[in-house]
Amino acid sequence: MILTTMVITVGSLSNASNSEVDALRSMIQELRDEVAELKQEDNAWINSKRADEIRGLVHDVLADADTRVSLQGSGATSGWPWVASADGNFKLKFGGQIQARWLTNEATGQEDEQGFEQRRTKLKFSGHVGDPSWQYKVTATWGRNDGSSTEDAYINKKFDDGSWFKFGQYKAGFLRENIVSSSKQLGVERSMLNNAFTYGWTQGIEYGWRDDDMGFIFQYNDGPGLANSQALDPSRSAWIARVEYKSGDASWKDLGYLTSKMGAKDGFMLGLSYQSMEIDDAGTSAEYGNVDANKSEGWSVDASWRGDGWNVLAYMVDTTGTTTDGTEIDSSGWLVQGGYMINEHTEIFAKHQEGEIEGFNNDMSALSIGFNYWPIAGSNSVKWTTDVSWAGDTIADGGDGISPDWVSSGNGWRADTGTADDQMLIRTQLQLLF
Repeated sequence: MILTTMVITVGSLSNASNSEVDALRSMIQELRDEVAELKQEDNAWINSKRADEIRGLVHDVLADADTRVSLQGSGATSGWPWVASADGNFKLKFGGQIQARWLTNEATGQEDEQGFEQRRTKLKFSGHVGDPSWQYKVTATWGRNDGSSTEDAYINKKFDDGSWFKFGQYKAGFLRENIVSSSKQLGVERSMLNNAFTYGWTQGIEYGWRDDDMGFIFQYNDGPGLANSQALDPSRSAWIARVEYKSGDASWKDLGYLTSKMGAKDGFMLGLSYQSMEIDDAGTSAEYGNVDANKSEGWSVDASWRGDGWNVLAYMVDTTGTTTDGTEIDSSGWLVQGGYMINEHTEIFAKHQEGEIEGFNNDMSALSIGFNYWPIAGSNSVKWTTDVSWAGDTIADGGDGISPDWVSSGNGWRADTGTADDQMLIRTQLQLLF
């Protein structure tokens, strides 16, 4: 820099006196001698080795900055909603669900009740580690009465032949209505029938297989409603087997929705499930299938149809529970529902459900009508659902030797007093998925 400046200065002084030019030439020569001396020193800071080190350091810093800031450098790739390693062997997907709800319940002989609640608030994490065949899922939820819990928490090994092996906590595969995610239901909430017969989340192992047209699962687990429990408290065992067959152009993913969609492909699915549960302690019982049962076994069969702007679901369920004194009590029910798109944003629907406990006057029946509205056409990310339901029969809760389980704080229905009937339920809900 100094040499360049001096040369420029010399050029600009071409018209100066000879004495001035000679002085400048002398200064330039002195500088040249000093530079030559520095180049010969062993510890020169600008030698070739030092220059290589500096270039390497700059390269590393730029590469690290590229990875950290854009997540698109040599260390990782990303999109929404996932982050993955460049080689594809590690992946993390993240998302969540919010369901904000208001409801009012009018029951004969009781005060009307109404209010708001956060029905579901979830954070979901899934992906794979090591290679795409080693998969995982963790779902954390926040309850309506404070506190938090875990729904899904499992490890899944996927094989090339379409089969998989799952170990951990997962949703049981007995009822079709419960198998379908709460974010993809037709109405605001699942039915009273589902409340009585669902296994919910449980802990155990699962083996499954699926191809383009058929699939099955076999689950061995702790039984209904035993999520986040200890191994020996209480000690029980259960197993579930389910077979599914589908036809038409609709994919398995398409049939994972109970709502309609404009332009959807035609498809039909038939499912058959069987469950068996037993508590090891002969004197201990648990509520399932409307019975305080020490043992239970039963089946369900379901059929789903869908096409361009419409859908139908129908299923039946029947279980037999054995009480601690050996009494067998049968309980069953059925549901049929359907939806139809009136435009690209709005679906209207109706559903009817009935349930009974054999030998007892605790039957249940209810009719619902409602609508779904999607502000973003074709996307399930934001959905507003409203339904109005009426139950003509007396809805029981509890009893002697049986345990009617139609109602819950989750579905908004209440137990009637005495023989009162004609209960009405209005619910509206805004859902957001991210």
